[in-house]
Amino acid sequence: MNMRCARRGVSGARLVILPVLLLVLTGFLAAQATVSAGPLSLYQVKVIYVAPSSDEFASQLKSRLERWEAVRIAAQPEEADAVLTCHTESRIVPAKVVLRWTTAEAVLVDRRSQKLVWKTSKNTSLDTARLAEEIVEQLKKDWRKSAGEF
Repeated sequence: MNMRCARRGVSGARLVILPVLLLVLTGFLAAQATVSAGPLSLYQVKVIYVAPSSDEFASQLKSRLERWEAVRIAAQPEEADAVLTCHTESRIVPAKVVLRWTTAEAVLVDRRSQKLVWKTSKNTSLDTARLAEEIVEQLKKDWRKSAGEF
């Protein structure tokens, strides 16, 4: 008789533990779905954090983005929808006149999912200020195009 009571106690415990376990797993899976959700569309990005870089190019991009009324620039990455990083590379090109050829790559990543939202690469033999302007103009053009998808 004690054995039967002991078995019923274990069965009763299983019946209590099983729903609790299901609730915990459901919550965990819902949290996973939130974290691994796809990236924002470009049009959904309203607040951008411009990550600092080793040269002045990031600040040139930032100053041009601050003039654009469609997005706001965040002071901290936690405040942003997406993070913009940039990388520049300069090289000297021998020619009749020596040229400094600069290539810049800008990448916008969804802060939450860490997935790519937008990317472009431009190059010029002119100054980097013009290059920053071209990248921001490309971002604006692609942003407007993305708005048409809604």
